Amino acid sequence: MTDAVTPLDHAESRLAPLERAALTASWQLACAATAENQSASEQASLALHTVLADPALDADAATAAGTAETPVDRRRAEQLRLWTAANRRPRELIERIVALETEVASLHSRHRADLDGAPASANDIDEILRSSTDVGVRRAAWEASKSIGAAVDGRLRELAHLRNDAARRSGYRDHYALALALDELDEGWLYATLDRLDSELHVSHQAEKAAIDRDVRNRLGLARDEPLAPWHYSDPFFQEAPSPAYDPLADDAAPGIDIVGAARAYFNDLGDDVGAILERSDLYPRDGKDEHAFQTTLDRGDDIRVLCNVAPSLRSLETMLHELGHAVYDASIEPTLPWLLRRIAHVLTTEAVAMLHGRRARDPVFLTRYAGIAPEVAEAPLNGAITRRGLHVFVAWVQVMARFERAFYADPDRDLATHWWDLVERYQQVARPAGPRPHDWAAKVHLANAPVYYHNYLLGEVAASQLEAMLTAETGAASPAAAPRAAGALLRERFTRHGARLRWDDLVEQATGEPLTTRHLADLLTSS
Repeated sequence: MTDAVTPLDHAESRLAPLERAALTASWQLACAATAENQSASEQASLALHTVLADPALDADAATAAGTAETPVDRRRAEQLRLWTAANRRPRELIERIVALETEVASLHSRHRADLDGAPASANDIDEILRSSTDVGVRRAAWEASKSIGAAVDGRLRELAHLRNDAARRSGYRDHYALALALDELDEGWLYATLDRLDSELHVSHQAEKAAIDRDVRNRLGLARDEPLAPWHYSDPFFQEAPSPAYDPLADDAAPGIDIVGAARAYFNDLGDDVGAILERSDLYPRDGKDEHAFQTTLDRGDDIRVLCNVAPSLRSLETMLHELGHAVYDASIEPTLPWLLRRIAHVLTTEAVAMLHGRRARDPVFLTRYAGIAPEVAEAPLNGAITRRGLHVFVAWVQVMARFERAFYADPDRDLATHWWDLVERYQQVARPAGPRPHDWAAKVHLANAPVYYHNYLLGEVAASQLEAMLTAETGAASPAAAPRAAGALLRERFTRHGARLRWDDLVEQATGEPLTTRHLADLLTSS
């Protein structure tokens, strides 16, 4: 005799094939931004969101929440409730939102900046900003990196209005408030955390920014008192720290690293075989392919993939380690969990694992053991200093993104350009260029493709520091690369295997012995 089909079983049977179809079509669009793939992705996403908006599915969620008898089923019911609540909107609104989201994603995938009359990829622009000492060339590359903004500005504002309309129909202030609430994050707690980091790191950040500016002026041959502009830094958004004038690891050693081979060997030693993942993945750049990097699991099972645009650089190594970190998290989730729980606990928890592994790109143990770097280069004190500097820069950048996005949804029609540069000047301490800059803010792909997401990167760094402190205490090794088998087993047992069975805050506290705290990240960034 078989068990009766429950509302939760019924919901899972409806949603699983639709989610897989939507994720598959989105993957195909990212790999090749053709009109056919754009249409297929739009239709698959629409089919999923239409079912998620079905009142019958919402009723299933309510019934399940009221009748669940076990902790697993209660959590399963809560996951379904949160998902349906986020999609409670009429079909015509779903259609317009999905169409716009797909259109903007396709625009980003197809777009190539124009640099001196020739198309330039994101890797091309990154390389110019990393290595060129010609300020005119740097400015041209930086300006080109913003060119997508004008094409998507109006679409992004319309998307914000549509998302806000959907959120208000469900009783929320705007899309920003809805997204946080349904992601089990308290807005007051989040901004208290952002404010606390701003306060804790203020002195050390000021010192790092002053040191960065001295290094930039020296490297570019600028006078000590010459004002710096955004194109003087080595990232279009100054979300990564510039390398010093001479960085033996990035400048000389990194181009010779077998990026995929080093990452594969490291994860294999952790006990995470990534061979099959890499075979299904799309790793190298080409025309028509999304220039960003991401990881996806198409079936909440074994069909795990990463999309990268590998280049011979340290940044590509960090990106590969980061994306495979996401992948091995998904691969370690217990396959016996119900489908609704066979996913990450939270975006911040998967970012924590990805960032923990991404940090290995400057880890001397990883570099000597897996990347074949000479000890005198891998063990240089400069690498630790650059890691801390990079985290300082990133914390300031997330302050900009999180606060801008809250303002964006509060009033999509406001003067966003001025507000954007106000935040950049306040938190990143980068001066705005002269003249009107109406579309710079719109060049950031996450505003369309990953709305109300960016704070999770910073919370991920906070949690990564906490996980790394736990691993060091448990294994006695300063780096997961120094005790990979033990570190990998601990991460799987305590953290990743649980999927969404636990709330993120319960998972962090259970795994590390304390609630999420900024202390470990602050200690790392204020140590000399």
